[in-house]
Amino acid sequence: MLQVHVAALIAALGTSAPTRGADHDRFMHGVVVSCPGYGRIWGSEAMTEALRKLRTLGVDWVQIHPYAGVRRNGTIRWRPAASTGYLSRAAQIAKDEGVQLFWKPHLAYWGSFEWRGAITFDDPAQWRRFFDGYRAFIVDQARFAEAHGIPLFSIGLEYHQTLGHESDWRRIIKEVRQVYRGRITYSANWDRLKEVPFWDAVDLIGVQAYFPLSESTNPSLAEIRKGWARPLAELNTLSTKYGKPYVFSEIGYSRSLDAARKPWAPDTDSSDAAIANRRRLMEAALSRLAKEDRLKGIFWWKWVPRAGYGDRDFDMRSPEATALLKRYWSGDPPAPR
Repeated sequence: MLQVHVAALIAALGTSAPTRGADHDRFMHGVVVSCPGYGRIWGSEAMTEALRKLRTLGVDWVQIHPYAGVRRNGTIRWRPAASTGYLSRAAQIAKDEGVQLFWKPHLAYWGSFEWRGAITFDDPAQWRRFFDGYRAFIVDQARFAEAHGIPLFSIGLEYHQTLGHESDWRRIIKEVRQVYRGRITYSANWDRLKEVPFWDAVDLIGVQAYFPLSESTNPSLAEIRKGWARPLAELNTLSTKYGKPYVFSEIGYSRSLDAARKPWAPDTDSSDAAIANRRRLMEAALSRLAKEDRLKGIFWWKWVPRAGYGDRDFDMRSPEATALLKRYWSGDPPAPR
C-alpha cells in the first residue's frame, strides 16, 4: 500500500524518486548490447562474457531493448516480460557483473513498416488499437524494470509520426510512473527533437544521436570536432528550455567513408581509409562530448554478445572501437570532463 501511495505522489509531482543503486551525477559510459532475433542471448553465458569484457573497457552501463511486434492494422504483439525467462536472467547477470541497465523497449517493425519513424495508421480505430496495445506493453516492461531495480527506462523511440497524439503519450508516462520509480526518457531521433511535446513530463531528453557532422567524405578530426558545435548548441538550448539534462540513447558509426554525412547508414567497408574515418568520428565524440555538463551519458550502438552473429555494421567489438573505449573510459589519463 505504501508503494502505491509513493508512486501516486511521484506521478503527481511529475518526477521520479531517487533510483536504487544509481549515482545520477556520474556520466553513463554505455554500450547497447544488441541481439539476433528477439533477445534470448541476453540471458545466456555469452551475455556474462560480454559484460565482463565491456567492464575492462570502462563501460559501466549497458542498454538492452526487449521487443514487441507491430502490424499494419495497429496490433501490438508482445509477451509479459517476466514470462520470457531470459530477460530476468539478463537483469540478474547485469547485477552480478556490477553493470547498470538502461531498459529501452523497441517495436519490431520488420515486415510492416520501413522503419520506426514510418509507423502510422489510416483511421482512428487503428490508432486506438495501437496505443491501447503499446501502453499495455510498455507498462508491463516498466513494471518489470521496477521489480529488478533498473535505473533508467525509455518509454519509446523514433516514433515521430505518433507524436501528434500527445494525450496518449502523456497517459503512457502517467501509467509508467505509477509502477516505476526510476528515471524516464523518450529516445527521439536527432532531427525530431523539437517535435516531442512532452519533454516536460520525462526526466531526461533522450537523443538518437546520428547527427551529420560534415558534408565531406573522409573528413579530418578537426572538421568532425567542429561539426559537433551546432547540434550541441541546439541540444543545450533545448535542455535549458525544459530544465532537463540529455542522454545520447544511441550513437554510433559504421566503417564507411560516408559515415560523417550519414551516420545512421549501415556499411561494412573494411578498407583502411574507412576504418580510419570511423576511428576519427569515435575519437571526436569521446573527446568532445565529455566536456558537456548537460550531457549525462552516451550509449554506443552496438555490441552483439556472440562474435560474427549479426554484428557486422556498427560493430563495437572491432579493434578500433575497443581501443578507443579503453583509452577514453578506462585508460590513463581518463577522458576529460
